[in-house]
This record gives sequence, structure tokens and C-alpha cells, in this order.
Amino acid sequence: MLRLLSLVALCAASLARADYMDHFVQREDVGPRKAPSLGDSKVILIPIEVAGFPPIDVAALEAFFSPENPNGFVRYYETASLGRYRPRVTVAPRVHYANCPLPAAQFPTCAVARGDINAFTAGMDMMREVVKKTDEAGFDFAPYDVNGRKGVADGWLDGVMLLTNVPFGGIAFPFAFFNRGDNLGGGTGGPLIVDGVKVGHFAVAGDSDAFVMVHEFGHLLGLTDLYDESGQYDGLNLSWMGSWGYDANIPLPDAETRFRLRWGAWNQVQGRQRVTIRPAETSGDVFRLGAGDEYFLVENRGPGGAFDRALPERGLAVFHVDRKVKLDGTEGQFVNRILDCVNCDPWHPYIRLVQADGKFEIEKNKKFGVGDLFTAGTFLRPDSSGLPVSKTNAVNSTNLYSGAASSLRLDDVRLLDDGSIEVTLDAPETGQCDDRLCAEGDGCAPVRCGEPPAPKSGCGVGEGLTPALLALLLEKRLRRREQRVLRGP
Repeated sequence: MLRLLSLVALCAASLARADYMDHFVQREDVGPRKAPSLGDSKVILIPIEVAGFPPIDVAALEAFFSPENPNGFVRYYETASLGRYRPRVTVAPRVHYANCPLPAAQFPTCAVARGDINAFTAGMDMMREVVKKTDEAGFDFAPYDVNGRKGVADGWLDGVMLLTNVPFGGIAFPFAFFNRGDNLGGGTGGPLIVDGVKVGHFAVAGDSDAFVMVHEFGHLLGLTDLYDESGQYDGLNLSWMGSWGYDANIPLPDAETRFRLRWGAWNQVQGRQRVTIRPAETSGDVFRLGAGDEYFLVENRGPGGAFDRALPERGLAVFHVDRKVKLDGTEGQFVNRILDCVNCDPWHPYIRLVQADGKFEIEKNKKFGVGDLFTAGTFLRPDSSGLPVSKTNAVNSTNLYSGAASSLRLDDVRLLDDGSIEVTLDAPETGQCDDRLCAEGDGCAPVRCGEPPAPKSGCGVGEGLTPALLALLLEKRLRRREQRVLRGP
């Protein structure tokens, strides 16, 4: 997400409401602060074409956002969510500008450099004008509110994307939070109001780059950036909100993001379990080791299908998650996450990919590659030193960031012919089954916690039969045998 330093000065005007782009610290703010991420949604894409720049290929744009494209936007979100989020995108008529809509004195070539604070006010004016022009051209916004927190229309558009052909990186922008001007509905400030529905936020991309929009739209769902703004390293791998290069090799979500969005099949580990973890791209399997704010998530990732195809091998991806790192649901705190991102510390980020080979190459600003996923012969166990993983203690372990050794373990990895992976996982014997993400619905609670009860077998004393009941059964068998003897052959 484009860093805008000028956001800080405007935070003082914030309201006491839930936050934007908080990685689901808050869940009740779908509509005002987030686009819905479950159910059927109708999303609008408005192309913005400025004369003098390469024209937008509308046919290619419509193809990428079509549900029929196996490598496109819709299929990506349907695959990532196990079909629980089903967006349908309408490409609105192009908005044309004969000249750059930004002030010529500040943007002589119409290009917007990353972090350019001069684009803040001008960009908001352009967003407002684009919606106004689209409405005046006869486009009806009202049918694009069909979903919300309760799965029905809520007065807020399900999602609005703006794609321009001028050089611009990309941004997801909480327009309603910063707007102090015309709201198009006869008032001032807050969301835009058009055709009776409200527009609170936009996803914006430039250079006609539809791949960037896949990432930026993730912010509208409430997700923060998982790459490293500070430049020490790439940030989180195996996530479209992380270090992806905005090309055709779109990675699936990391396990924490799928877990928080309720897009996964959540299995909570309790005690020692020998489990089979199916490929994430078809099953959504996520196994959670530990509870509370700090834990490990395990999933099966590898090249397969339209997405994750750039991965060099199949194995278990293990993520160390600490929800105490810079996440806040207070309104306006997203600014701090833009300036000081949640994954800016390679040794203690919000989500860290644990590399099986123990070389810590990602933390050292090298690339993800072969050996980073857990395959046959690899394991992850506590470190008896009582030290956390750090630059001065680069030792793979399941120790917490406090240094406390956990009882969490991962052992005996075996890849099966169908792409599934068997592994032995260890977690505490009790107290692991009570966490919930919400009251009801898919993904709110584990599909399983711990091993299911072992089936009873046999009928001896100590296996459910009292001596008296055993005697009665024996007596009945003897009587049946006597009756067969008396009847004869």
C-alpha cells in the first residue's frame, strides 16, 4: 500500500469507531470500514483513462475480472476462500480525461511517485470526481450493495476499484475517514453518497496493472500489508499481502490470513496427534499449535493449480504468529501500520515464516526457496536454552518470543502420493479448544480439536461392560446354543 506520510496530520480528527485495515482486530465494522469477505458480493471496477498514456485494454480487463478466467481475480478469491467469498466484478464505462486530472505544477508528467504527499488532496478530489462522472454517465451504483456484515445489503457498496493508465503504484484508501469536502449527497464529509448507497473506501492501481488490484482489494477486506516497508527484507512470503511481485504467479493467502478471514478449515491441535494435512489450495486445511495471541500455524503448500505455481516444492509451511505486534482496532491506527508496518522487524514480525532448513535466509534479506518448507527429515521442537529466535540466537524452535520454551512440536513429516502430508504435531494436553473467532458460521470454531475419541472394540470387562452385564450376555449365548442343539440340524 502506498505510504502517505500526510495521513498522520489528519489522524486527530478520527472518530471513536473501529479501524480500517486492521487484519480483523475488529469484525463488526464491515460496511463503514471493510468490504464483506464472505458470501456473494457485487464489486465495481472503474477504468480511468488519461490521454497521452497507453490506452486501457478493456477486453483484457474484463477477461481478467471474469469468473470464467481460471487465473483471474474472481477465481483467485474463490479458491483462496474455499468458495466462501464469491465476488462478481462489473467493469463500468471508462472515465476519460483529456489532460492529467492532477495539478500540472505538482505532477507535470501525471506520474505519482511512491510516498508523494502532494497526491493526497488531489487524489481524493479525483476519486470524488470519478464517482461523480460515472454516475452522471448513467451508471447505477445502487445494485452493487447486496452484501454486508449480515450477508445482506447494508447501505454500503460491496467494493469499488479504480484502475488508471497513469504511472502509479497502488493504494487502498479509506476515503470516508479523511473526506472533509463534498460527499455528493448534498452534505460535507464522510462517505460519498451516490444513488442512495455509500462509498467508504477505494482500491486504486495504476499503469493498467490488474495484478496490483488483487493485492489492493485485500486491504478493503480489512487486511494490512505483510511486506516490509523499511526495506530490511522482503517481508512475509507465501501471501498475496506479503512479498509477492504483482505478477501472474499469485500466491495464496498465508495461513493466518485465511484463519482470520474464516477462509480455512481450522484444526486445533491438543495433545499428540498424527494428522494428514491436505493441500491448502483444495482443502484450506490449517492446523493451529497453541492458543491465545501467540501460536504456530501449519498448512500444506506447493505448486498446484492456477495459484502457488511458483513454489519450488511441496511441503509444510509453518508460520509463527504474534497478534500483539502493532495490531490495533482503534480508529486511525492504520496510519501507524503504514508508517511502521507489522512485518518490519524480520526477527519478530506479526507473521514470520519459519524456514525448515534453519538458515534464516529470509530474515537476512535473501529469497524464499528450496528447503524452506518442512519435508521428510525435518522437524521443529522447543529450544531448551530459554531464548527466543533472534539475530543473536538464530536457532529454529517453537519457543515463544518471550523466550519461554513451549511444548509445541512438529515431527516425522511424510509426503503422500496424493500431495497430502502426514506429520506428528504436539500441543498441550488441555486448554486448547476454547478459542472462537465468532459466534457461528463456517470458520468460527475448529472443525476439530484434538483427536476424536477412539472407537470401542471388544466386549471385555473394562471396555464398557460391567461384570453383571457380561454374565447376562454369556447366559443368553448359552441359551441360544442350547436351543440350536435341541432343534438339531
